[in-house]
Amino acid sequence: MSATQPLIRLSGVSKGYPGFQLQDINLELPPGCILGFVGPNGAGKTTTIRIITNLIRPDGGRVEVLGRTWDRDEVAIKSRLGYVPEDNQLYEEATGYWLGNFLGRYYPTWDDAFFRILLEKFHVPGNKTVKQLSKGNRTKLAVALALAHRPEVLILDEPTSGVDPVVRHTLVQELLEVIQDETRGVFFSSHIIEDIEKVADRVTYIAGGRIALAGDKETILEQWQELTFRLKDADLLRQVQRLVPYVKESGLEVAAVTGAYNPRLLQELRLLAAGEVTRRPLGLEEIMLILAGNERPKAEEA
Repeated sequence: MSATQPLIRLSGVSKGYPGFQLQDINLELPPGCILGFVGPNGAGKTTTIRIITNLIRPDGGRVEVLGRTWDRDEVAIKSRLGYVPEDNQLYEEATGYWLGNFLGRYYPTWDDAFFRILLEKFHVPGNKTVKQLSKGNRTKLAVALALAHRPEVLILDEPTSGVDPVVRHTLVQELLEVIQDETRGVFFSSHIIEDIEKVADRVTYIAGGRIALAGDKETILEQWQELTFRLKDADLLRQVQRLVPYVKESGLEVAAVTGAYNPRLLQELRLLAAGEVTRRPLGLEEIMLILAGNERPKAEEA
């Protein structure tokens, strides 16, 4: 495949269930990139991942992994794909070393020495059975198993959920190691926005089965701004509302949030303000909360 071709490409993907519809999902994972896939529970994150990994079939649209489609190249895709589901169904009676030997038979590129290095790096005792391991060590074992054949695409579904901050830090740092090889990429689904903000190059936010926001993380953080000021006159509020999508007011005090900040917008708001307009970049978690409808700009709370 071309060095510039996306490792994962979804085009117009849809999937329907009673009471839920995944609609018109378009996303790409470029080489050398960590894509943070975020959204509230029930938004469609796991459904999307199951479609990418061919665990379920979409009702419509096209899915390409490593430039190939599942109907034609399933074995070739799986040999180059690493996947850690949210609920790791590892054999309870097996040791980490046994699991490594077992999986190694199915991957031509399996690197047992690398697998053992990962276990040592993660402080996972390979001679203990899965049922003897803590939740954090089970997660690290699952990640080591997914990485040991050096996959070109690593897909993680909530890998840091329910584990302590030390384990989360270890796993997040390992993701950064993966993309040192700029031909590889990571699709990282998590509800822990702090982890996404640390490592992701691109962010895709899904809500209600639709993509609500997608793009380069740094660009998103630059464009999402909270602008607070005092209006010259209450009648000017409607003009503010035409300029920005999220506006809260308390008397003449206004907090306006935009996801498309530019200097011209600032100039237009200054014409409506009695005094200075204060600009504050928003963090990724704040942006997600606003999109989910659970957060209000601070002026209303004052």
